[in-house]
Amino acid sequence: MRNRILASLLIAGISLTLTGPTGASLPQKAKLPAPAAGISPAPADLAQRSSRNNIEGRWKISEGKAPNGDKYTGTTEIEAIGSEANLYSVSWNTSAGEFSGLAFLEDDHLFVGWAPQGKTYGVAVYRINSDGTLDGKWTYGGGRGQVGEETATGGKAGKVEGNYEITGRDSGGEYNGSLRIRRSDDIYEITWTVDRTTYRGVGLRSGDWLAVGWGPQDEFGVTDYRIRDNEANGRWAIPGESDLGVDKLTRQRRN
Repeated sequence: MRNRILASLLIAGISLTLTGPTGASLPQKAKLPAPAAGISPAPADLAQRSSRNNIEGRWKISEGKAPNGDKYTGTTEIEAIGSEANLYSVSWNTSAGEFSGLAFLEDDHLFVGWAPQGKTYGVAVYRINSDGTLDGKWTYGGGRGQVGEETATGGKAGKVEGNYEITGRDSGGEYNGSLRIRRSDDIYEITWTVDRTTYRGVGLRSGDWLAVGWGPQDEFGVTDYRIRDNEANGRWAIPGESDLGVDKLTRQRRN
C-alpha cells in the first residue's frame, strides 16, 4: 500500500491526507454501487479457480436500491484478471451512473471495492482468524492486477473491531503501520496509517471474511455478492451512510 499507490494518487492530483467520515453521500449520479508485487499463482490456486462456478459475463441488475431508498436498473460485467488470487474486474452501467471495481472471489462470495468511473479506489479482504489476527490481501485501480499481502496483529479473539499493528508487502517491499477498525451496526469504518499517510475504507463482514472498499475522499464503496449459480445477491455500503444498499444480479451471458 505504498509506492505504486502513492504514485497513482499523486498523478490523479488527489490529496493523500484523508480524514474521518464527513457524512457526505456520493454525487447525485453516484448513488450506487465501488495493499506485494505480482505473485505467481500456485497450482492449488489455479485448481481452486477452475473448480468454482464461472462468474464471468454479463449480469442484469434485477433489483437495485441505494441506502437512501432510490432504485436503479442496469447491467454488470464481471471479468477475471489473469489467474492471480481469484481477482476480477467489475463494471456497472446503470441508471444511476457508471462504476468500476476490483474484486476477490472467496467462499462463493465476490467482495468488491469500487468507485464512480474515473475515480481512484481499492479493495482489501481479510481472513478473520480465531486468535484475533487478520490475514489480508489487497489491490487498487491502476495496480495492473498486482496483489499485496498484509497481516494485522493485536486484535481480540472473536472481535473484529479494535486497533492493530500491520506488516505487509507491496511492489516497493515491506511496510509497517497501524490499522483501526470501528463498527456501526453492519458497517465497519477502517483506517490505515502507513508512512505517515492515512487511508480510509468502508467494510462489510461475511462469516470469517471482512471485505473493504477504500480510496480518497468519500467516493468509494464495498459490495458483498453471494453467488448462487445464475444469481448473485448483493449488499453494499458507502462512507457516511448507516443503511445498506441492495444489488441483486441475474446472469444474462456467460463469457
